Amino acid sequence: MKRRSLAVLAAALAAVLSLAAAPHTARELRLEKMNRVYTDLVGELAPFAAGPLTVRLSSPRQIVSVRDHVARLTPTGGGRVEGTLEIDLLGKGELIADLDLAGSPQRMTDELLLPPQKVTLEGAARLSRVAGGYRVVAERLPAKVPVAIRSRLVNQIVSACEGAALLSLGALDCAPLTAALERPAIPLPAAGGEYFLSDAELTDADRARLDELIAAP
Repeated sequence: MKRRSLAVLAAALAAVLSLAAAPHTARELRLEKMNRVYTDLVGELAPFAAGPLTVRLSSPRQIVSVRDHVARLTPTGGGRVEGTLEIDLLGKGELIADLDLAGSPQRMTDELLLPPQKVTLEGAARLSRVAGGYRVVAERLPAKVPVAIRSRLVNQIVSACEGAALLSLGALDCAPLTAALERPAIPLPAAGGEYFLSDAELTDADRARLDELIAAP
């Protein structure tokens, strides 16, 4: 299984799942070969803070299964498409939490579960034919995408925050931290990134549609 970032998956699918239809007409399309298992999509996340408590989450290993996907895209000419991509996924992995409570560091580890969920991305991409496949340029992507997770670490971190809240006599609000831990925002690369989509990942019909899209006025 190849390693690839979530941004590669999003940008490639957004470009591939496009049909050269009438201008400004959106289409819903799926590609069966994109429904598969991916590994190690995410690394370290930005830290969360609540009063004296700072949390850094990282996941060195994950297995994510994309069960289905649907792209609702509008070709705009010159190989450019824009719209939304909905991905139905689930997975598991390892979660590491580095806590700092008022200068007292602690590292915690546990199993990470990604319950069945649908993640939606909105953006735009431009593609072109190159040797052996297609070049995908992400012109617009969200900065982050929230993903629901399950882990005993989340409950333990929330308990630590609530303990600090008691000491603060209610001055510390743990609700924002709880929400951020239960649905952490996964960062995506900035627009302008280039990705390669191999011919081996496409059927003959897929390539014909891409060629039509690139040639569309």
